[in-house]
Amino acid sequence: MKKYLKIIICFALIFNLNNKADAFTGVGPIKFDNATIDHFFAYLRGDGQSKGEVGRKKGTPIAFAVNPEGTWSHYYYCPIKFSGNCAFNANRAVSECTKGSLERGSSRCKLFARGYKIVWGGENIRLSRKFDEQIVLAIFKENGWYEEFSNSTPPSGSGENKYIQKKKKDKNNSNIVKKSKNENIIEEIKELKKLLDEGILTEDEFENAKKKLLE
Repeated sequence: MKKYLKIIICFALIFNLNNKADAFTGVGPIKFDNATIDHFFAYLRGDGQSKGEVGRKKGTPIAFAVNPEGTWSHYYYCPIKFSGNCAFNANRAVSECTKGSLERGSSRCKLFARGYKIVWGGENIRLSRKFDEQIVLAIFKENGWYEEFSNSTPPSGSGENKYIQKKKKDKNNSNIVKKSKNENIIEEIKELKKLLDEGILTEDEFENAKKKLLE
């Protein structure tokens, strides 16, 4: 009888642990905004920076938590100087993330990644220890977790967003037009000077015509 009781208790404990794990780990649709994807890059790099020297390992990712809206996250990594001896854990990441998310009127956070493994929705996608932003972006897009340029802030390492690119393009086009216009004015002034030298225009006529071109 005691033997069967022990078996029942073990099953109950396993069932409760699984339920807690399911509640703790995120499930369902999620769409990271650009600030949150930057946070995930910083987490994976292990240095708290979303940009910089790619591929240089500076620490070990521990846990990354995010709210279902994909607008707020919190993570912990262990700096390399501590040789992996850090007290941070997944529970603490979820707790701190939830605190910040609720303060902003959003939902409670769930665990998205543990170490280098994405656990959201039971995917268990293991990422390379050598950080590669493009591979991470490809995985996120494939799973529908992120859409590039989803808001006004550009993601790390992906170049400027479309608005900035357009402004630069417009500026370049403006410079080209301005340069072309200046070249035309110079040519016209040369023609006027030629007419002046040939006596067709007087000095006053030349100066007035040149002044109009330069206005």
